[in-house]
Amino acid sequence: MSYLEHFRHGNLVLPSDLLFHYSELFTSSEEFLVWQFFFLQNTTKLDDLAPSQIASALGKSLSDVNRMISNLTSQGLLDTKTIDMAGEIEVIFDASPALDKLDALTKKDTVAEESLPQTPSNAFKDLVSDFERELGRFLSPFEIEELQKTIDEDNTEPEVIRLALREAVLNGKTNFKYINAILRNWRHDNLRTARQVKERLNGRENKQTKEVPISDDFLSAINNLWMDD
Repeated sequence: MSYLEHFRHGNLVLPSDLLFHYSELFTSSEEFLVWQFFFLQNTTKLDDLAPSQIASALGKSLSDVNRMISNLTSQGLLDTKTIDMAGEIEVIFDASPALDKLDALTKKDTVAEESLPQTPSNAFKDLVSDFERELGRFLSPFEIEELQKTIDEDNTEPEVIRLALREAVLNGKTNFKYINAILRNWRHDNLRTARQVKERLNGRENKQTKEVPISDDFLSAINNLWMDD
């Protein structure tokens, strides 16, 4: 449900997003306060709310409040309607246009967030989850802080740290001291990206495959096979 829909259902609570988008909607804190008076009127049974009452509550002159009401109206944050009540003209103030604008801003934020493949916070959360899964326990606050420092201060990609974790697991040494030693060695060798590290690891694995020693028993078995033929 949008903020405008909540408003129309009589929800009195001001949306928190209104505060975070305050500077995008309102030109001054005083105008924001004046708008809130009409929001209060629209969402409660407060029928009579004259600009003079707002002026008295805020310690402002009536002309100042009328000027702010005019500004809110011209900015599309407040709407006014006049109705004829038994021959008397009454002005009705509607605070919903500001919430309509707020919905547009928050929708824009949501679209922008969804267009990103992954936010840094989510990437770090995934990295912590990988560590906890491989270590079989929850990380301590100190360990989480150490991980964050490795990314921020050492400029290490999360994927590079993940590769170091993989190396530690393969070597049966799943502790932070060993993982940090791996990362230091890679930095010393100027291996900064995941691609560079993977190329080094793949090259090492290929070399190890080529250098597998052949035992005398294996050679003897091969010779016997040839002799049998």
